[in-house]
Amino acid sequence: MSLLIGQIAALATSLLWATSSSLFTLGGRRQNPYITNRVRLLGATLLLLVTHLLFLGIWIPTESLYVWLLLGLSGIIGLALGDGMLFLAYVRIGPRVSMLLMSMVPIVTTAVAWVFFAERLSLEKMAAILIVIGGISMVVLERRKGPSIFKVTLVGILFGIGAMLGQAIGLLIAKEAMENMLSANAPLSATLLRMIWGTAAIWLASIGGGKIRRTVGSLKDVKFMRFIVLAMIFGPYLGIWASYIAIDNAPVGIASTLMALPPLFMIPISRIVFKESITIPSVVGTVITLFGVAIIFLEPVKYLFG
Repeated sequence: MSLLIGQIAALATSLLWATSSSLFTLGGRRQNPYITNRVRLLGATLLLLVTHLLFLGIWIPTESLYVWLLLGLSGIIGLALGDGMLFLAYVRIGPRVSMLLMSMVPIVTTAVAWVFFAERLSLEKMAAILIVIGGISMVVLERRKGPSIFKVTLVGILFGIGAMLGQAIGLLIAKEAMENMLSANAPLSATLLRMIWGTAAIWLASIGGGKIRRTVGSLKDVKFMRFIVLAMIFGPYLGIWASYIAIDNAPVGIASTLMALPPLFMIPISRIVFKESITIPSVVGTVITLFGVAIIFLEPVKYLFG
């Protein structure tokens, strides 16, 4: 029963992140990606503060300076910079291709572990990396026919890759911090501290040029706020909690593989919401990419032969 709960939670995580990415895209197209990220980070921080108080009895966790600085660096790189580029990618190349590029996160973390932590990179994982790259290339290089509100351009792809690198590096730094945390719920406390740093960084960087005034003014846009509030609830809030339930109840490999499925959910969402033309090569490329990701997380040889 526990395994089933974990698997359902992992699938729910993928669906929640796919939905939130679409909502953030709609919000970013209505205002702009910079404003969207500022409002999103501030709202998510407030939600996490309340949640931390309800579950752990304190607003902010008491941790060492080392942990604070590590999570600060993780938040600035992963949330302020990485997610900022992700939102730019959303409005340029669309959430479907952007989420597919984010599938390369396990490739980066695997490569870093191989180079810096001397972890063994098996032939199986090397093959999986090539499969992921091949699948993404099929989607990115495909010649699109018919009208579309998104165009796959070099700039948009670079924003997507930058977002992927920001998330991968941010997660690696956060992992080191969590191993030194005292909190009774390290994932929740780490997420809150990362969010606080990321929010502070992006709002401080917005001082001057009327950016804060324009951001505050956007709060009067009812349709924009509807998109952002729903996206914050689905993604940074419910999505994070569902991922915790998944990891707690299912093997990490299975949970991680199921949580890597947003690009698959994005295919029907993009067709319905953004009226994108979905071709057979793009579907095949997505499936190939997710197959490669599954190999990285699941390590089938290990499961078969122990």
